[in-house]
Amino acid sequence: MRVTIHTIVNKYLLLVIALITFTSNGQEKSEHLEVWNPPTPVFSQQFDWLKLRSGEWLKGDIISMYDDELEFESDEFDTITFDWDKVTELRSRFDQQIRFANGEVKQGFLIVKDQHLVLISDGSEQHYPLSELLSITSSSDVRKELWDGKVSLGIDVNKGNVSQLDYMVNARVQRRTPFTRFKIDFTYNYSKSTADESTTVITDTSRLTSNLDWFYSRKIFFRVFDYEHFTDLQQNIKSRNTIGLSLGYHIFQNKRLQWDITLGPSYQQTKYYDVSDESDQKSGVIALGTLFDYSISSRLDYLFDYQLQFVEEKSGKRNSHLKTGFEFDLQNDFELDVMIYLDRVAEPVATVDAAIPQSNDYRLVVSLGYDF
Repeated sequence: MRVTIHTIVNKYLLLVIALITFTSNGQEKSEHLEVWNPPTPVFSQQFDWLKLRSGEWLKGDIISMYDDELEFESDEFDTITFDWDKVTELRSRFDQQIRFANGEVKQGFLIVKDQHLVLISDGSEQHYPLSELLSITSSSDVRKELWDGKVSLGIDVNKGNVSQLDYMVNARVQRRTPFTRFKIDFTYNYSKSTADESTTVITDTSRLTSNLDWFYSRKIFFRVFDYEHFTDLQQNIKSRNTIGLSLGYHIFQNKRLQWDITLGPSYQQTKYYDVSDESDQKSGVIALGTLFDYSISSRLDYLFDYQLQFVEEKSGKRNSHLKTGFEFDLQNDFELDVMIYLDRVAEPVATVDAAIPQSNDYRLVVSLGYDF
């Protein structure tokens, strides 16, 4: 009986020891797995480096950071836009221009880590809270990444009972730095009918706009240069040139929504194709504008761009331009655009034969665009 009890006790002790050893090894393995982190890459000075919240590292070129979105170019993935809150670490190999919320601009090598921003310049480090960062751009003024643009083309050809050709061309380029935004936009719309072996021009309209904005703060900007050249055969306008300046305000500005308003004085000169008793007109202008650009999804944007000019009655009294519609991203930087255009002159000037043009010109245009 003693042998039996002794044997049972020994077996019990061996079992307890085995359980303790197994549990201890399991805890050691668990603790080992919990503290493991992916290795940090060796930072080659030939690239900028980006770390995402997922732990992934990318090497390439920092293009810019605006409106809580970082543009980063990689040899493997081309240009990618990341939400700023998904970036946990960023390192630059060249000097960057950093603009802060108070309007101050600094330049130097950039390190973003642990919710702090470090600038290295002339051998010294400067530390800032990441919450104070407003924008990042390359310090090189000639760098092509500061520019972007888009070209769109829409064509409609009708043959048979109706012989008609319609086309619309739109081109836009923009350059943005921490302090400024320069834009040029050109639209040309032409339509003709070739019925009965004769050509009749139905539509011949062009608009060129150019402006330069200077950002004063997060909300306020000054449009220090604002120019428009407009022609419209149907409205009897041979050329209408407007130049001025304005004050702008960002009502909303984030990664999905941009809503700006502008207000300011301008000067306008209008020449007509032919007139009855009116000569070319010169007028002061009060210009009001709003731009609403909303990203409905990653592939669909809505645009509402409205410009209104209050002028003298002999210059049209109120001249307005509306562009609104949708931009749908396809593949390889191509877009499908569906836009409505409205050009309105409240008091059109009559031609020599006393025919008064209609006030409103509407156009619905479907076009294919390319971003670059």
